[in-house]
Amino acid sequence: MIILLNKKKMIISLSVLCLISLILLSFNVFNSNIGTIKLEETKKLNNYVINLKLNDEEKTIIANQKVTYVNNSDKSIDKIYFHIYPNAFSKEKYAPFEKEEFKYAYPNGFDEGYININRILGKNYNLKHKIMGSKKDILEIDLGYKLNPLEETTIILEYEVKLPNSLGRFGYGENTLNITNFYPIACVYDNNGWNIKSYEAIGDPFYSDVSNFEVNIQIPSKYEIATTGLIKDKIIKSDIKEYNIKADKVRSFAIIASDKFNILEQKVGNTTVYSYYFNKMGKESLMMAVDSLKIFNELFGEYPYETYSVVACDFFIGGMEYPNLVMIDKTLYNESEMFFLEYVIAHETAHQWWYSVVGNNEITEPWLDEALTEYSTLLYFEKKYGHETKQKLLDEIKLRTYGKSMKNIFKSTLEFNNSLEYSLHVYSKGALLIDTLRKEVGDEVFFNTLRDYYEKNKYKNVTSEDFFEIWKNHGISRKNITNTNI
Repeated sequence: MIILLNKKKMIISLSVLCLISLILLSFNVFNSNIGTIKLEETKKLNNYVINLKLNDEEKTIIANQKVTYVNNSDKSIDKIYFHIYPNAFSKEKYAPFEKEEFKYAYPNGFDEGYININRILGKNYNLKHKIMGSKKDILEIDLGYKLNPLEETTIILEYEVKLPNSLGRFGYGENTLNITNFYPIACVYDNNGWNIKSYEAIGDPFYSDVSNFEVNIQIPSKYEIATTGLIKDKIIKSDIKEYNIKADKVRSFAIIASDKFNILEQKVGNTTVYSYYFNKMGKESLMMAVDSLKIFNELFGEYPYETYSVVACDFFIGGMEYPNLVMIDKTLYNESEMFFLEYVIAHETAHQWWYSVVGNNEITEPWLDEALTEYSTLLYFEKKYGHETKQKLLDEIKLRTYGKSMKNIFKSTLEFNNSLEYSLHVYSKGALLIDTLRKEVGDEVFFNTLRDYYEKNKYKNVTSEDFFEIWKNHGISRKNITNTNI
């Protein structure tokens, strides 16, 4: 994610916050191995089949969902935990926004969002369950029996979701319905047990396993949708559109709907790139997405999906990544914001490699995706505009992060006081760390190792240990990396 605070475009992601004056002048162009259990080729994925119907007037979704859950751990379990993220929007005191963000997140005042679980069925018919967590956003389901390693079980959930009038990841504004993190998704069970942290305000509070999805949606026919996965079928019945969407090997599923979308597309290799926009900057945003995909394909390895969509949204935070789809603040779509638009699109596109394909716990180890993504954004500018451009960006980051502690790069999101502090260390200081590593080993080793890291960890969740381990073959130890003077 990259964060914009307000219409003055104060960027909390430091490389953007601190660079505006420099860039506008410079450019004439506008611990132990404690992570998740490794995903082997033979590992069976969880499978979600979701049927949903949108009530446009009420901004509610009626849904039923079949989850085939596989116990990929080495322990028997009798309970399964799910994130039910919409409940983090059910009360003002729960809402995952910092105090100063509220007027941007809720321009019309606080409006509740929630998920009501109506019924849960399983092997023992009605399954006992309870809502828990500090924000009532964790669902505990009691199977009533032991699910052994490598065994699977099927759970049926019936529920209703209310979208809040909020301009964050989840909610709606005047132009878009941001239908993200709306469904119950299984918490990750790793070597630390169940990961059941609530939806917090700082950073990206997500951690999920790669799964397969089939989603059937009924939505008023006036809407066009951008979505994770491939639209396999679309039927128009009177004033209703019915979509059948399939998304294999993705970490989560998102839909953005609007009755104002214009759509452009272009092919990059095996991927169709889409630009969803409103009145302007559609062609420019498409080319930024196309260039980003081409550059990262070359640097890191091929993007493995058939679609990638860059979507203008009612979204005050700047940019947010989902598999095959990224949300971009619609106010960036004008000529005066050209640099910001390009920076955000490049950053969110890099997340398709670092988090969407190679995943990690974004709460406990956010540096793993954000530091690498931020540095990848600099690489985009280097490849497109030249080394001098990238170096100017990097020099400004150095000035703005001077005196910041190296050790803070590796903190969890819960240990930071605010998003600015988080971004200074995890994004910006983290990008400096990656650049120092590049200088230490040289370009050939650096890029070969990143390609190897990507290829070996596709569709897995990695830990810091996995990242450090891959550099050992080149004589770079964890101690060398974490003790770097930057």
